Amino acid sequence: MGSSQSVMSSASSIQERPERTESPAARPVTACRCPEEPKLRVCFGGAAGGLVQGFPSKGGVYRLSCSAMELDFLGLDRFETALPSADPAEEDARCARMRLLGPEWWPSLEAYKQAWRQDFRNQALGCMQQYMEETVRFIAVASQGGVWVLEAGELECSSRGLGRINNARDMEEKCRQIEKFGGTFYAAPGDCPLLDFKSPFPERAAVHVLLADGDASNREVARSLMAELGFSRVTVVMDGKEALSFLLAAAEDKTQRKPDILVANTELSIIDVFECARLLRTDFNYSRHYPRLPIVVMPHRTQLGDSNLGDKSAMVGLSGFLPRPIQREQLERTLVQNTLKGPRRFLLSGPSVEDARRDAKVIKLEYR
Repeated sequence: MGSSQSVMSSASSIQERPERTESPAARPVTACRCPEEPKLRVCFGGAAGGLVQGFPSKGGVYRLSCSAMELDFLGLDRFETALPSADPAEEDARCARMRLLGPEWWPSLEAYKQAWRQDFRNQALGCMQQYMEETVRFIAVASQGGVWVLEAGELECSSRGLGRINNARDMEEKCRQIEKFGGTFYAAPGDCPLLDFKSPFPERAAVHVLLADGDASNREVARSLMAELGFSRVTVVMDGKEALSFLLAAAEDKTQRKPDILVANTELSIIDVFECARLLRTDFNYSRHYPRLPIVVMPHRTQLGDSNLGDKSAMVGLSGFLPRPIQREQLERTLVQNTLKGPRRFLLSGPSVEDARRDAKVIKLEYR
């Protein structure tokens, strides 16, 4: 009996406790929220390592996800958050050390958050290049000076087990591992295109653009504008047959990076761009290497109202139009949004890559 009363009393006390429930509207939806990192030099999340931020005197913010070993290299505590230095010279020195490890530069923390939200929203609406393979970079600083760098796609990382490189206990061990797996050594870090010493957008220098155009004047204008925007790795071919031959050869040559995008004139000779696109989308010899290669065509502006052009483009799965004469900002948007992943797909350089640290801006998209 006493036992029964005890159970009833316990049940009663449980029932009397106020229920701590929240309405769905009141509960924060963390899945779609941009991480709110405050202005800290280093902060921590749920994964190993930490996020390091640097605030250079020239403006903007560097952001870099670091392993425990990299935190040691930067002279940062592996367990405690830290504030940026109040001394601009000291903060610049910290940023200079960070830059050896390949951080991303953003015009401001707010710009990063805006781009992150754009990227999340695009993914939610299915507007993103969903299956573009991520590029993974391994960077280590040698004790004698210089940097070792290895860049590979996710599939290659998985098949070769490259993730083990990050098991290194110190920078020297990481250098040896990168060298072992075929990395490249740069005696002068400024010569490495993946670091931001020449441009705040080093990821653009790694993009391989295949430009197909039989008109020498068009080629020169397009290539020059691409270089100004930081897309300096451009291969030029004259016609559709050359484009297909190069794509196949590049896919079979494991020593070079395959093209990330095909930009072609609508008036290619021998094999036109629509037949090229059809083969790339449907012929297994090509599609197995380039299942989702972005293909952008360059019609003259007078052709844009041609319904036949739109029908043919839809049938072969073209990715977009870049009307001639080419406009600089439209070219930048096209290349950035078709070749880059994540929030960097929404960051434009402003008037020029050189002025980006002053004028970079985030693309604003309208959603309906």
